[in-house]
Amino acid sequence: MDFQDEALQHTEIRETLGAAISEQRSVDPKLFKSDRLCATGCWLHGEGARRWAGNHAFMGLLEAHRDFHARAGEVAELINRGQFFEAQRALRSGSAFALALTTLSSTYRRMKAAATSLAA
Repeated sequence: MDFQDEALQHTEIRETLGAAISEQRSVDPKLFKSDRLCATGCWLHGEGARRWAGNHAFMGLLEAHRDFHARAGEVAELINRGQFFEAQRALRSGSAFALALTTLSSTYRRMKAAATSLAA
């Protein structure tokens, strides 16, 4: 798994939600809410779980990824209710979503370091 690329993909979710707010268009909350649909989620609940279960870095990534998607789903629901101002505020620095994204990015870096050190 390319952890750096996956971190970037999850950062782009913020941009996707921001665009939906700007365009005032609905989104599918299930796509944002589920932590099992993206490549990271498939890996975390599949190959990653088989290989890394119990590893501290893996468990941190699993938890941070789940929390991130929960927060993204909350923003998607605000968008679909037409609460665009609230949704925009939910994406800002210091919000639960922003904190979840920052935490997720950090856990991707830790997982990459763990995978690199094990492979060496």
